[in-house]
Amino acid sequence: MSDPSHPTAAAQVQGRGRYLLNELKAETAEVAKIGGQALSSLTWLWPIRGLLYTVLHPQIILTVKGALVKSLGTSAVVFGVLAFFTYVPQAAALSLITGPLGPILALFLLGAESIFLLSFFAKALFLEPTLQFVFDATLREQGQGQLVKDGKTRSSVLQERGNALLRPIQALSRDGVLRYIITLPINLIPVFGTIAFLCINGHRAGPSWHARYFQLKGLTASQRKAFIERHRAEYTAFGVGALIFSFIPIIGLVFTFTNTVGAALWAAQLEAQSNIIEGPAATEESAKDK
Repeated sequence: MSDPSHPTAAAQVQGRGRYLLNELKAETAEVAKIGGQALSSLTWLWPIRGLLYTVLHPQIILTVKGALVKSLGTSAVVFGVLAFFTYVPQAAALSLITGPLGPILALFLLGAESIFLLSFFAKALFLEPTLQFVFDATLREQGQGQLVKDGKTRSSVLQERGNALLRPIQALSRDGVLRYIITLPINLIPVFGTIAFLCINGHRAGPSWHARYFQLKGLTASQRKAFIERHRAEYTAFGVGALIFSFIPIIGLVFTFTNTVGAALWAAQLEAQSNIIEGPAATEESAKDK
């Protein structure tokens, strides 16, 4: 007989689901509150700038062309399989709700579903060291070579090196999987649902694009949290912009590289602006940690 004092696996999952729903409600309210600020911050432009910078400085990406080819090939296979088995029924279902927008929204939904599946293949593509290289190379191009050099000597960088740059791709692990599944059906709501889906998931994923930057700076957990909270609207905007690129059919995973370039360009700007991340607030947090 099972011990009634210990919850069953089903009860644990149900409890976790309720917790995530409450968390999503709180995040949705926060996104609605800072939506205007996020839009006006223009940080959603950084993924676009990352793409343009990559086009103008192809040497950064060409040095990791092996990973690019693997990413493109895997994306094409996954998207092709999903499209073959699920596009027609999804387009038909969405057409009943949205009319002529159904086929277009079905493509977006396929993009979201494919990036979900691709998250499980990220390590197989050796993306972690590749994205780290791209981020560091972009910082050097922007005159932040000393930041990269100093950061590599920090013990915190070495300790966390194992999963830093894959966080934007692997954001669907653990609670992220349930969060993604819970929010995916929101896309069935015409236009508004897709916007809500992007904002909710972008709000959560945005700060992860600067995981490498925080490592190079050697920030403590409390310093990271304080900095992210001060720039929550900007990170939400960046997360939304990056997600839009990620959901482009077939080539979405490839844009992870250009999004990384955009994140590095933004980090370089932060460094150029009076080293804002180590301002009085960060110094105070550091003192508390000690």
